[in-house]
Amino acid sequence: MKIILLDKIQRLGEIGDIVDVNSGYARNFLIPQKKAAFASDKNIAEVEARKDELAAASADMLTKAEARAETINGKTCEIAVPVTEEGALYGSVGTREISEAFTNIDIEIDKSEVQLPDGPIKEIGDHLITIAVHPEVSAEVTVKVLAE
Repeated sequence: MKIILLDKIQRLGEIGDIVDVNSGYARNFLIPQKKAAFASDKNIAEVEARKDELAAASADMLTKAEARAETINGKTCEIAVPVTEEGALYGSVGTREISEAFTNIDIEIDKSEVQLPDGPIKEIGDHLITIAVHPEVSAEVTVKVLAE
């Protein structure tokens, strides 16, 4: 399906690019999120006319994300979890627990922003976690998993 991008999307294109994507990706994600529109002649002309406005809005969002990343970067939270006698966790620490722990110390992080490439944390100790505040901006925080 051919669409025109209304926002810069990593690994896909810049504002105003006409790209071919799977119809499900376009209909279920890009178009409802207002990141793209169907590539009709009318939409192409409209995007070309609004290209500067869309670029300015995208730059503004990037600036806000960079400022937010500065406030988050380097912060630490502690999460106490039940452990066995050998020191192994009964469960694991996932994105929801990390998000809630930072919210408890007045740092708003959505669980979808927490990046756990190796899956949930299953060990006690300090863990360096990446927070993706924007597709182009990320911050690093420390999560201390403690025995309860």
